[in-house]
Amino acid sequence: MRFAVQIRNLSKTYVQGFIKKKKKKALEKIDLDVPEKTIYGILGPNGAGKTTLLSIIAGILLPDKGSVKIFGVDVHNSVRAKEVYEKINISSGHANFLWSMTVKENLSYYAMLYGMSKKEREHRIEELMELFSITSYKDVKFEELSTGTKQRLSLAKAFLNNPYLVLLDEPTVGLDPDVAIGIREVIKHFHKKKNITFIITTHNMDEAEMLCDEVMFIFGGNIKAKGDPKSLKKEMKLGDKIHIEFQDTDTAPPTALHINGLIDMSIYHDHISVVVDDHSLRLAELITELTKHGLKIKRIEIEEADLEDVFINFAR
Repeated sequence: MRFAVQIRNLSKTYVQGFIKKKKKKALEKIDLDVPEKTIYGILGPNGAGKTTLLSIIAGILLPDKGSVKIFGVDVHNSVRAKEVYEKINISSGHANFLWSMTVKENLSYYAMLYGMSKKEREHRIEELMELFSITSYKDVKFEELSTGTKQRLSLAKAFLNNPYLVLLDEPTVGLDPDVAIGIREVIKHFHKKKNITFIITTHNMDEAEMLCDEVMFIFGGNIKAKGDPKSLKKEMKLGDKIHIEFQDTDTAPPTALHINGLIDMSIYHDHISVVVDDHSLRLAELITELTKHGLKIKRIEIEEADLEDVFINFAR
């Protein structure tokens, strides 16, 4: 397996205050492997260390200790670091551009910084403005844009240099639901069509579950768990819950169930509650198992687990 990012034993401390200086651990002993061509989510509350980690990967901050490899290159100890950083771009959910310049002028400014020729940048800018639905704002100054349009401009900028790795810091924070959905669709488009690796920080659990192949939970600068969403839910016994009520309470339910994907179960005389890895895969098997014992089903209720449950569990 090839990795876009590999981090080992990464730590970062901030010094706060002037007279009485205090040290605050932003990150501590972080290990992270992000496979190429995946969407990787870094989840956690505000102040957990998500933005600091993204800034270190982007080369904006230096760690106190630890190593960062991007596409196999140790970016803090290699003459190839510049070459690697040219393949990266970043977008913040709190977009900040030159306020007196228009949308097109801002994109042109960054395209020139990336060394793009006039012909190349004009074509690329038109393409991205259309993709992010900001063509009609091309002559509008940044200070006059709405929050959602500012965010779409920030994302358009992140794809100017045809990056292999895109870092998105809270890409849909504070946006209207319809705008957020549109941005997620664009992320999926680039991931599928261009095989771009994404690292996304968010505290939106629905967004992470919708987009991410793997996720990492970070609290207080420490990793609490990482893996694919389904495995994490199973590890914490947070699968989908199926509640089945029986019609005939005289027929005793089985004392045990033998179905695939079973995480937990509670059996009563008139109903059962089971937790499975995926109800869409296990419900038919569960019903078959119960009817074998002569039970007649009166009602079925399903509660789907999500990453919010995992998040709450760690936040306690």
